[in-house]
Amino acid sequence: MRDELLFDKIEAYLRGKLPPAEAAAFEAEIAAEPELAALVKTHRFEQQGLEWLVERDLKTKMDAWEREVSGSGSGSSSGSGSSSGSFARQNTRDGGSSTAVQTMRVRFVRRWWAVGVAAVLFLAVFGWWLLQPQADIGGPSPVATAPKTKTPTATPPKKTPRPSQKPSATQPEEDDRMAGQSAPSKTTPAPKPGTQPASPSKPAEPDYPALAATYYREQDFIPKNGGTTGRSESPGYGQALDSYKSGKYTDVEKLLKPTLKNDPDALKTKELLAHSLYRRGQYAEALTYFRQLATSQDKTIAERSEWAMALTLLHQMPAQKTLLIRTLDKILAKPGHGFYNKAKALRERVK
Repeated sequence: MRDELLFDKIEAYLRGKLPPAEAAAFEAEIAAEPELAALVKTHRFEQQGLEWLVERDLKTKMDAWEREVSGSGSGSSSGSGSSSGSFARQNTRDGGSSTAVQTMRVRFVRRWWAVGVAAVLFLAVFGWWLLQPQADIGGPSPVATAPKTKTPTATPPKKTPRPSQKPSATQPEEDDRMAGQSAPSKTTPAPKPGTQPASPSKPAEPDYPALAATYYREQDFIPKNGGTTGRSESPGYGQALDSYKSGKYTDVEKLLKPTLKNDPDALKTKELLAHSLYRRGQYAEALTYFRQLATSQDKTIAERSEWAMALTLLHQMPAQKTLLIRTLDKILAKPGHGFYNKAKALRERVK
């Protein structure tokens, strides 16, 4: 109702039908509200355009009618006759032509004004409809002949910070329970008798980065004490570990990349560098290091790197889906793998 009143008020203002005091107050509102000024400008443009179109079309038709009447009158006149007969015919033709043109002008002016009013009403209704808030319904339109059964969809995982952000030190214990259990199977309820089964809808793609952030646990890869397994690490590892825990991943790369050139077999150094690249979003380069570590003779580091490979590939989905499935299946082929349960749960989510 408010939009309709505003539309009528704008139309009255543009046609000069508002009282002077009300028109002055409305002009003050237009000056103070940019949205109202834009709406008035649009109305004025539509009104001028409509009047111009009607005037141009009417003028074209009237010129054509005058030429037609003039041509038919001159063709019917005779080549010979008395001067008084010619004068009478000329007067009759001029008078009849003028009367016919005036009659047609009045008739078609009324007709085109009716068309113009109808067009203005249509534009008003369309503009009012555009101003209404449109509900985002989404999904396919319901079939009127038979109700569709609702197909259950998986609840999307709760979004968590991307890996480039440092997660909080405390992680919910629900992650371990969730990782150790397979996702429950989802069954579609049978439709009631007499109803048409709903057409299967394509399941929504999961949020792969959020899914990777859910499974990525820093304590699974970087021990809190920073201890090493089987050998002492290269110089600068301790300083790089402190920079990593402080979120200074660029400093980690500056410290460790030169070291790896001299000692490419420093496994912990390479693992810390790979996770620093992962946290900085350099997934392709991090994947290269994780692949090398996955072939290590150190079983602990190899298993950690296989799981880290799977989480890195999640950030490159769906392009790397084949490699991700292959990596998870490789972990699931080893029931004693340290990340077997988590790989099983993730495999259910992305199959």
